[in-house]
Amino acid sequence: MKYVSLIVFLIITIMGMAQVTWVKSPHNLVLTKTLNAYEGVAIGSPSIIQDGDTLKMLYAAGGVDSKGRISYAYSLDGIIWQKQNEATPIFDVSSEGKWDSHFLDTPDWLKDSTGYKLYYFGDNDNNSIGGSIGLATSTNGILWTRVGSEPVLLPGDSTDWDGLYIESPSVLYDGKSYFMWYSGIDKNYKVAIGVATSPDGITWTKYSGNPVIKSDSNYAWDGLSVATPTIIKKDNSFEMWYCGGSYYDMLDDNKLDTIKIGYATSSDGFVWQKYHQNPVMSTCDTPYTNIEWRGPWTPDVIFKNETYYLWYETAYGFGLATSTPTPLIAPATETYLDFAIYPNPTINSITLEISKQQETIVKVYNLQGICIKETSGKGLINIDISLLPSGIYLITTSANNWTSNTQKFIKL
Repeated sequence: MKYVSLIVFLIITIMGMAQVTWVKSPHNLVLTKTLNAYEGVAIGSPSIIQDGDTLKMLYAAGGVDSKGRISYAYSLDGIIWQKQNEATPIFDVSSEGKWDSHFLDTPDWLKDSTGYKLYYFGDNDNNSIGGSIGLATSTNGILWTRVGSEPVLLPGDSTDWDGLYIESPSVLYDGKSYFMWYSGIDKNYKVAIGVATSPDGITWTKYSGNPVIKSDSNYAWDGLSVATPTIIKKDNSFEMWYCGGSYYDMLDDNKLDTIKIGYATSSDGFVWQKYHQNPVMSTCDTPYTNIEWRGPWTPDVIFKNETYYLWYETAYGFGLATSTPTPLIAPATETYLDFAIYPNPTINSITLEISKQQETIVKVYNLQGICIKETSGKGLINIDISLLPSGIYLITTSANNWTSNTQKFIKL
């Protein structure tokens, strides 16, 4: 439940058969917090499984006592959800002194031949330092028992890419092995994604080639961090959706409030290919509604009845989007349009340095998602912003079939 980003329309494309256009449910938000002691602060990190005809969701709930717990809801259509026992958590923090006595978050679960397995982030202090991933099991998905008294996956050494803490597990069993992809945070708070494997879902071995998804160049949309993966396996291929942030997202208040979502594929779960038109979800996509402020974050995806379903976190609850696979031929050339902004912050004007020498359309948005200025040019583009009120603005570029990430600038 680490809130970031505003946004709302999804376009995700995959090689071969692709979910090209995502359509938000007109019923959004599909789940909102209950104003009680357990989730009166926030809800986040939805994790959904298909169990017979029922969709079952575990999610994180932040209480007024500053503790995080895991709650449960179920649905027949993914739109109308019923919370268990008036939103009373089904999985609580441990007793004082245990490693997960303070906060539980980022749940992910699966059902195998032995029953249900729940993987979760836990810590025993409010700063999440030393946070690890634990395991609980259940025969009915409601009553849970912790496996052992310690985490099943720990952070690395202090100098490792995941040496500060780990979170956001996404666990999959392919009939032979268990895979766990997770977010790892280093001592500089840079985030990447790694994977571990297990023969039984209990004893895990980290992949020696970690991290498997990491940040690109500083100018890139995910140049600062990649996090919160969700993975499905379909037609012998792994598909991942993950959140990314750039250095531009941190300019005004040192917070990732314009996070984006990317997409990647893999044949083995270890070597991943990022989609060439990432990000697939971005701050200035439309339509924009106030109820989805600071979303989407921590996506979770299932595929059923030839349709992709994606639930995502916002500041006010969970949204839903759907997509159906359609044939797609990937372009032969790279289609990502990088750009830099300077000076930033600024007073009267900004200059955009565009990575490709093509006529480029530039759009400036306010934080309500409204386009307030549009211009075009190539190479170096100067934009007069002297008449704009002081504040934070978002900017995107496009040229031919090239699209860009969303970046932020500050008008003083």
